[in-house]
Amino acid sequence: MIINTLKRSIRKLILGYDISTYYFSQGGEDAILQALFHKKLSRKDKGFFIDVGAYHPYKHSNTYFFYINGWRGINIDARPGSMKSFNKVRPKDVNLEVGVSEENGTLTYYFISESSTMNSFSKDNLLENGMYKHVQAEIPVKVTTLEDILDKHAQQSGHIDLLSVDAEGLDYQVLRSNNWSKYKPDVIVLELSCQDIDDVKHNISARFLFDLGYRIVAKNVIIKNVASVFFVSDSFDY
Repeated sequence: MIINTLKRSIRKLILGYDISTYYFSQGGEDAILQALFHKKLSRKDKGFFIDVGAYHPYKHSNTYFFYINGWRGINIDARPGSMKSFNKVRPKDVNLEVGVSEENGTLTYYFISESSTMNSFSKDNLLENGMYKHVQAEIPVKVTTLEDILDKHAQQSGHIDLLSVDAEGLDYQVLRSNNWSKYKPDVIVLELSCQDIDDVKHNISARFLFDLGYRIVAKNVIIKNVASVFFVSDSFDY
């Protein structure tokens, strides 16, 4: 692929040596996901993903690697204007500019900047991370449930290979907004506030997934107290 060749050339120029891998996520999430889905990727089977808090079509993206390998999915981000670049770069996906919460309605969106990864519906999360002082605007934004989105846009089979959630403190509300009897992804990656596995075990979102039959298989580090945690369903073979 042209984009792969270009990325390798740029990295060779910067690093001084060639590199055969190419990843796009913030903390190596897509490298871990590639390992989890290696059977499907090796067979060149096409998968389906949901990316909540998608942020950018390829920068810090957990799903762009899969998109360029033929997978398709739904990208969701609440930042006003966010889907302009998605529609240009990822036209074969469903791209939705909306927030996700437990009920349909409107929530206050705390906007820091176009490029910030910390724009959020959660004032508490921003205060906890020392970012509330950087908020430039408080914007009313439409929110809907994950179940409603999937009812309208998921593939006919209802099968979801991957759910990625980076909701800046509202991950639990996003999970609760799904109908798990209809839509149970094989793999879920959540960005959570945690430092180690013991923290994860006590996290409300993790406990919610444990009760649904998921187990933890990996954790990375984004910053000291933030990590992406990877869960697989009890029926997923990897």
